[in-house]
Amino acid sequence: MLRKKAPGTVRLSRNRHPAPVRGEAPLLRRDSKSRSQSGFSLIELVIVLAIMLLASAITVPLIMISVSQYRLRTSAVDLNGLLQRARTRAVRDNRTYAVQTATVTQGRFTYAQVYLDLNGNNILDAGEPMIQVQRNVSLNTSPGTAAIPNATLGFPPQSTTAQVNFNARGTPCVLVNAVCSSWDSAGATPSQVGFVYYLQSTSGASTSWAAVSISPSGRFRSWSYYNNSTWDY
Repeated sequence: MLRKKAPGTVRLSRNRHPAPVRGEAPLLRRDSKSRSQSGFSLIELVIVLAIMLLASAITVPLIMISVSQYRLRTSAVDLNGLLQRARTRAVRDNRTYAVQTATVTQGRFTYAQVYLDLNGNNILDAGEPMIQVQRNVSLNTSPGTAAIPNATLGFPPQSTTAQVNFNARGTPCVLVNAVCSSWDSAGATPSQVGFVYYLQSTSGASTSWAAVSISPSGRFRSWSYYNNSTWDY
């Protein structure tokens, strides 16, 4: 037998969530779609661009300085190696050899070259040991206040324009009466012969220095000019 509903009773739905109002669902979808398609505002883009420019202004000069210092150190190491090779060759061949300098232009840049003049013709010939310093690095013969003090070197060096030679004993020497002597008698007091090569690197407004010294005993040392105030090796 079927039960009849009592008059005045209302049947409750088991669905506890109210039915959506007509037209509400499309509105919610439109709001969600508009939020997913929204981008950066102009102010946000300007702020990001300003941060990028500031970061570039800080990092780019630091990178350029690091590259410049790397080229300077590499040139000093190469020069040190060539000088040691010249000394060894002089001892092996039992004769005096001169170390010469030259320049070469490649594209828009001019490079300094240092070579061992095996045949004594003052020209870089094929097969002669040589090195070429890095870009923006030069051999400087006028270091001025950047020169290494004699007390730091341990000897008074020859003029930076003097010809560097190695004799058969492997010691640096200068020509005196057609003889390459390890003693320089040109001054008031004879002194043992030693040399210093100065290398200068310029990157924008920044200038860095390096040096390679040859002591009277034939000892080589590479130097760096820290903070443009102190020479160290």
